[in-house]
Amino acid sequence: MQENPEKGLAHQLNVHGYGFQYAVLKSAINYSDRKISPWIFEVAEFPITINGSSTHIDFILRNQNEPFFLIAECKRADPALSNWCFVKTPFVSRRESGDERIVREVLLSSKAGGSPKVNLDWITRSSEIYRLAFEVQSGEKGEGKFGRGQINDAITQVLRGTNGLIDFFVSRLQKTNRMPFKGLSEDSTYAAFLPVIFTTAKLWTSDTDLSEADISSGNIEIAQDKLVQREWLFYHYSQTPDIAHTLSGFSDIYELSDALYFDYTRTIPIVNASGISAFLSNNLWKHPHDWQRSK
Repeated sequence: MQENPEKGLAHQLNVHGYGFQYAVLKSAINYSDRKISPWIFEVAEFPITINGSSTHIDFILRNQNEPFFLIAECKRADPALSNWCFVKTPFVSRRESGDERIVREVLLSSKAGGSPKVNLDWITRSSEIYRLAFEVQSGEKGEGKFGRGQINDAITQVLRGTNGLIDFFVSRLQKTNRMPFKGLSEDSTYAAFLPVIFTTAKLWTSDTDLSEADISSGNIEIAQDKLVQREWLFYHYSQTPDIAHTLSGFSDIYELSDALYFDYTRTIPIVNASGISAFLSNNLWKHPHDWQRSK
């Protein structure tokens, strides 16, 4: 049988998502060049190490208005499981009973020296934040490569990348007493980080109240009008210690509610290919002084 390396190569590139990754990056660069987006291309395939595990960040964008970095993970979904559905949880913690904060992680350094610290900035509270994610069958034929777990894999990978990049900044800062970015002014004292996932999956959200489930059976019904397709959304994930950096900074944590947010909860925008422009051009990213430092 005659070999067909072209088809074989295309299959490998498609299954591993390299074409999608660079198509997303090309779009981001195009929107920046056209002044639609404040996000400038910085690097692709940047290597990091976190807790002894090494990997590469798909690409990093930098905000033109401040040292604020988007750490991007691109996920081409298996066609058979290309419906990603997100659900809110009615209870998060005793102290957070209403809308949740959209947060980014911030590395702080003192001009006078000393150890760098981390904190969280927050920009707004939103009722449109989701905490449960599921891959649902689409009816299309699958590729049989990855199967279920793609959402969790993408989240784990992008958080490893974010925490590894923070560790990289800390390492260079401790060696040079400067943030490792060409063009930052001498008196810059912070760098901000936000993980983001770009995907080919269709994104669906439900506002169904899980606490209304039938308590005897544990089942809940989802009405057709309770599932809405989105171009992009905010997801909150409580990262586990094995993928987090160990940098200290949250000294005012006295309760589990505080620890859940400061140590573990991270905001991750998840963006469908159709929503790249809307996400990158959103007003949330255009005004650095709108962010507030958590206390």
